[in-house]
Amino acid sequence: MINLRFLRATTIEPVLKSAAFECFVPPKVTNLVFLHSTREAIDDFMLTSKYGRRMRYMYSRMSLSPIIVNDADMDIFIRICAVCELPIVMTERPTVKLGDHVRVKEGPFEGAEGYVVRMRKSKRVLIGIGGVIWAATTYIPPEQLEILD
Repeated sequence: MINLRFLRATTIEPVLKSAAFECFVPPKVTNLVFLHSTREAIDDFMLTSKYGRRMRYMYSRMSLSPIIVNDADMDIFIRICAVCELPIVMTERPTVKLGDHVRVKEGPFEGAEGYVVRMRKSKRVLIGIGGVIWAATTYIPPEQLEILD
């Protein structure tokens, strides 16, 4: 999926769906839209739609190209947003260095990899989504985590 910024993501979601785009607008995030489509189709929409003219790609600071999130990372992020009442979402890379690198073995976040961190007084798994945003899960019991090297 490709990340885009739009001032009010919830207002453009029905417009995108009516234009046959598969999209995801994370709850509680005001200006972030993920589109699953070709770059050409998105560019065409951005040029021809009055809404598309207000959309902007999110660019990688390293490659200076639009950020593309792979399907596996996107699936994990969508599951986090569906299960967590209020996931913690950040747009800057965390500087947390104190946790173990883990993979969730079971439950709604099965397969997700991240780092154990302490946020809001409880242990959570911090998961990077395409190197663009990071989301913290709810508490996951240690027996459901596999420590990675």
